[in-house]
Amino acid sequence: MIVDSFPGHLLGQQITAVGQAFDAHQGAVVLLSDRTPLYVAGLDCWDDALLRKQVRVSGVLRRGKLAPDPTVNAKGEVSHGMVGEDFIIDKATWELA
Repeated sequence: MIVDSFPGHLLGQQITAVGQAFDAHQGAVVLLSDRTPLYVAGLDCWDDALLRKQVRVSGVLRRGKLAPDPTVNAKGEVSHGMVGEDFIIDKATWELA
């Protein structure tokens, strides 16, 4: 199944996501046409040859927690973190689109 926008209905399925390769704080992402980020499991960052290029990433789509929720201390300082779960492509392979 080729995906270029919100893939929520395809959880647990083998997909091929088509989008732009970017690096995010929690790892490499494929940014779909509607700006939905899909994290590529096990890939910290894209190779320079692929970064900001159109890529095709195939694997199993799942949701997962990549970072702890932010916390607020007694002084009101907020820690880094991410609320909720993210889309992740497991067992991924990729190529230029």
